[in-house]
Amino acid sequence: MTSPPQLVLLPGLDGTGKLFAKFIHALGGKMDARILGYPPDDPLGYEELERLIRPALPADRPFVLLAESFGGPLAIRLAASRPAGLVGLILCTTFAKNPFPFWGWASPLAFLVPIKSLPRWVRAPLMWGARQPAAAPIQSERAIAGVARPVIARRIAALLTVDTTAALRQVEVASLIVYARDDRVISFAATRWLAARIPQARVVCIEGPHLLLQSKPQECASVVLEFVANA
Repeated sequence: MTSPPQLVLLPGLDGTGKLFAKFIHALGGKMDARILGYPPDDPLGYEELERLIRPALPADRPFVLLAESFGGPLAIRLAASRPAGLVGLILCTTFAKNPFPFWGWASPLAFLVPIKSLPRWVRAPLMWGARQPAAAPIQSERAIAGVARPVIARRIAALLTVDTTAALRQVEVASLIVYARDDRVISFAATRWLAARIPQARVVCIEGPHLLLQSKPQECASVVLEFVANA
């Protein structure tokens, strides 16, 4: 019996991959999952991250790329180059180009965005959909705490200017787009735009907030396993 492909995970803005723990557990050992994180102390944009991540992709077995949020454009760039072994692409609560078009001009000012110092009561509703600050898991605070502020600023600047429209046309593998019904970070317009550029992609909506893999791990794992089984 052929073993399933490896699931290669690309994190969101924090880049640590620490928030994937519940989702990986929900896979129930049915897939070998591997996280490719980003340096916590080296301010890199998408091009630099692509050069860093590409050599770490599996070279001896089939694999599926799964990216959430900030990691989406990176996964699209990688998939567009058609690396050997890639059999599927999963984009979760993410985007292909700047999801905040009215703020594109602010890219040079990204260093002023106080992401790490935003109070819990601001971050919780945005990321976790929690009305009470205490409802947001402490893991989310720990994940970003170890990432240098200039690194976060560089990533914000990168997402405010990114545009992988051309790369999308080169994606030929089976694709799955998962979006959160209650996402307060990435608009449905960004998801709709992305889906229109990958017409062969399957689109799935799961009720939940932006951090969907973390808040709805069982539901997401079920969708991912079904997709991989049919990829």
